[in-house]
Amino acid sequence: MTSDEELSEAKSAQREGTRYLFSGHDRILHRTSIHTGVPELLDWFGYQRAFIVCSRTLNERTDTIRQLVASLGKRCVGVTDAVGEHSPLSNVLSGARQVVACEADVIVSVGGGSVMDMCKVIQLCVTERTFDRDALLKLQMRMSADGTEMIATSSQPPRIRQIAVPTTLSTSEWTPAGTPIDDQTHLKARFLVTDGAPRGIVYDPDLLARTPLSLLLATGIRGLDHAINTACSTQPHPFTSLMAEKAIQLYVENLPRLRYRTDSEAFSNCQLATWYTGMGQMSVPHGFSHWMVHIVGPLASVPHSEAACVLMLAQARWLEGHAVPQHDNVRRLLGRTGPFSEVLFNLLTELNMPRSLQDLGLNFDQVESFIQPALEHPQVTRNNLRPISTAADVREVLSLVRT
Repeated sequence: MTSDEELSEAKSAQREGTRYLFSGHDRILHRTSIHTGVPELLDWFGYQRAFIVCSRTLNERTDTIRQLVASLGKRCVGVTDAVGEHSPLSNVLSGARQVVACEADVIVSVGGGSVMDMCKVIQLCVTERTFDRDALLKLQMRMSADGTEMIATSSQPPRIRQIAVPTTLSTSEWTPAGTPIDDQTHLKARFLVTDGAPRGIVYDPDLLARTPLSLLLATGIRGLDHAINTACSTQPHPFTSLMAEKAIQLYVENLPRLRYRTDSEAFSNCQLATWYTGMGQMSVPHGFSHWMVHIVGPLASVPHSEAACVLMLAQARWLEGHAVPQHDNVRRLLGRTGPFSEVLFNLLTELNMPRSLQDLGLNFDQVESFIQPALEHPQVTRNNLRPISTAADVREVLSLVRT
C-alpha cells in the first residue's frame, strides 16, 4: 500500500467518526508541593487512611517520604517501597495484601511509571478480591475486534483509588492501564483497570528536580514517544493531535534545559507536556515504538525509557514519507527543517541518550529473539501508518537503529 493510500484510509476513518476517552481524573494540582498537595487532596476527597507506595531510592536516599508521612500524621496507615523495575506481579500481590490489611481507603503513589503501574493493579486486586498470580492473570485486558481499543475485563466499581505524585515524565499518571512484569515468564502482563487512572495528581517541580537527570531525560523521551504516536495515529482525533503537537514542542524545547537544575520553568513545562500528552494518548491507537518497548524492556533487562529512545527513532525513520503532514506540523511548531527523524536524532545526541540497539548493549541474537514475541503481541504489528506485519518488517524496522 502506498503512503497516499494509507493517508486516504486514515482520513476516511476520521470522517466516519472519532471518539475521546476521559480517563477519570477529578483534580490536578500543578506547581504544588507534595507536602501541601497530598493533604489538600485527602481533605478534598475525604480520605482518612492513606497507604503510600514509593520508589526505594526516594524512600532511602531522600527525606521526601518521611516528610510526607509527617504531614499526613495519623492519616498515613502504611508505606511500602517494595516495587522494583517493571513492578513484578509478586510485589503487586504483596502490596495489595498490605493495603487490605491496613484497611486503607486510598493509595498515594510517589514515583515513576513502575510505582503507578503497581498501584493501578493493586486497585484491581482489591476490587476483585484477587490475591494470587493465576487468578490475577485471568483479569488481563482484551482488545476490541478491530484492534484499536483496550477493554477492561473487570467492570466492578473500584473499592479504592489512587492519588499520584509523579517523579518522572513518562505519563503513566494519565492512563488506567498497568503493565507489570510476570515473574515467571518475564513478559509484561496487561491490565486495564476501571478508574485506574489517579483520581488526583500533584505536580511538584521541585520534587521532579530531585530525580536523577539520566532517568528524568529518558522518561521525558518516553513521554515524547507517546505524544508522537498520538500525533501519528492511524485514527487521529482533532483534540488529541492538537495536544500531542503542543506536547512535542514542550518536550523538545525544555528537556535540554533540565540539565540546568535550577531552571524551575523547564521542570514545570515538562510536567505540562506530560499533561498534554496524557490527555490524548488513550483515545487513539498507538504504533510500533509504544508497544515494542514492552518486548525489549523485560526480555533484554533494558529500562523502558532507554528502549523508547531507540525505538522512537526507529519508528520515525520507518515513517519517513508515510507521515508527511504529521511530521510537517511538528517541524513547523519547532521551526526546524530536514527529516523529522533527524530532529529526534539531534535531540537524543544533545541529551546523550541511546540512539541505537548497540547503545543499549544488544547484540544480533538478542534482537532476533524479539521478533516472535513482537508478532505475538496484540499491538506491536497493528495500527502503524506504514504497515508492520511480518517478521521481515519487524527486522527491517529494528535494522534502522542497529548501530
